[in-house]
Amino acid sequence: MIFSSWQFAFFFAVVFGVYWAVPGRRFRHGFLLAASYVFYAAWNTKLLSIVIGLTLFDYGVGLGLEHVQGERRRRVLLIASLAANLGILAVFKYADFFVISLRDLLANAGIHTGWHTLGIILPVGISFHTFQTMSYTIDVYRRRIPACRSLVDFALFVAFFPQLVAGPIVKAVEFLPQLRNDKRFDWSRLDAAVMLFLVGLTKKLLIADNFATLVDPVFADPTHFTTRDLWLAMLCYGGQIYCDFSGYTDMAIATARLLGFDMSENFRNPYLAIGLSDFWRRWHISLSTWFRDYLYIPLGGSRTGPWRTGANLMITMLLAGLWHGASWTFVVWGAIHGVALISSKWCASIGEWLPRRGRTIVAWAVTFLVVHVAWVFFRCQPVIPAGASEPEPTVAALSRALYFVKHLVIPVAVDHPLWLMNKGPMLALLGLMAAFQLLDERRRRGSDPIRLPAPIAGVSYACWILVLVILSPENTNPFIYFQF
Repeated sequence: MIFSSWQFAFFFAVVFGVYWAVPGRRFRHGFLLAASYVFYAAWNTKLLSIVIGLTLFDYGVGLGLEHVQGERRRRVLLIASLAANLGILAVFKYADFFVISLRDLLANAGIHTGWHTLGIILPVGISFHTFQTMSYTIDVYRRRIPACRSLVDFALFVAFFPQLVAGPIVKAVEFLPQLRNDKRFDWSRLDAAVMLFLVGLTKKLLIADNFATLVDPVFADPTHFTTRDLWLAMLCYGGQIYCDFSGYTDMAIATARLLGFDMSENFRNPYLAIGLSDFWRRWHISLSTWFRDYLYIPLGGSRTGPWRTGANLMITMLLAGLWHGASWTFVVWGAIHGVALISSKWCASIGEWLPRRGRTIVAWAVTFLVVHVAWVFFRCQPVIPAGASEPEPTVAALSRALYFVKHLVIPVAVDHPLWLMNKGPMLALLGLMAAFQLLDERRRRGSDPIRLPAPIAGVSYACWILVLVILSPENTNPFIYFQF
């Protein structure tokens, strides 16, 4: 059940109507929790037990951290919580990866084990809700927040369906206080939320899904395409992943607002970033701040000298890459960002001889290029060949990515290119994506949206949805970040 489906439209219509009809916070919270579990169970009923089990465990750990005396005992509780969350994540997300990586390594050394993947099903959104609960127990351990007394409220914090499967990662200090406030229905809030949801839906259906139909064949086998096509495919994938993920975030934030909850923004025009540090202040903000607060700063941050700072940055980005998926191409993606972040800190003074405007343009261009070249490794993932029972070796995906990047620089001509001769649709989609970045910037700066009378707004929204239905591809792709 994804936000861009008719099933979700029906589901949310029922949830919205019942939620605002039910009086009292206790009943509303209980109903929202039940609805969130139904939403998650639509993917896999059995895997819902993992969410519930971790919720009960971390709820108990939170209470224990508040009542147990002695730092040693409190540290044992914290380690138990981290071990449970990271252990579940390691088994479900990385077990197959390490088994196959070790098998391939041994095979290269002449030792053939015959090992196969374990066939473990990856619970949707596991990387998000485990990080969310870990931030809670860490903050309780640090005494930054009190432990949550209500099991229903804590369970709703973990499982709140708008952000359960693909974020944003919401901290307890941001969400739990909102459960203590009585919520009143607000028509102006509804209007703004519906507008935001439709913007996100447009990014997903009209731009991201149309980009996917054009770029997927190129990344599947880049050897059939020219250098010009590879460049265009790289740029279009950057547009696809931005519109796909920021579109999901827009819809998640809008859905939460329709239920009276606020979530902070997760994207801030990332392709306008000047420098890699600036990019990570704009892209997937909830994840970048999580790694900053719970990994980079505890490692020492930038307070321990340039060499240690570089090591801290590299460790953080390598783990950020591995967080995204069990593949060496994700690790390479993280390594590229780590090297770029270290280089930007060590080479900050090189461009001082340029005028200020020139430095800005050069910094933007370099950042834009590095980010998009890194997207090539992010996108090139192992696939399951026709007739095979398990994915191809990771090295095959890595080889495709290296070929792709190599021929961005070294021109290659193809006798019978498979891609569209007319690149107009792709350029139009890139222009539309740029327009949405400008729209996001206008909204971020607080420009008042155009207010229309309710009947006109209703007709306008209906026409908007009709246009999306007509112009969107027949098959809606799952959101890219659902796999993480």
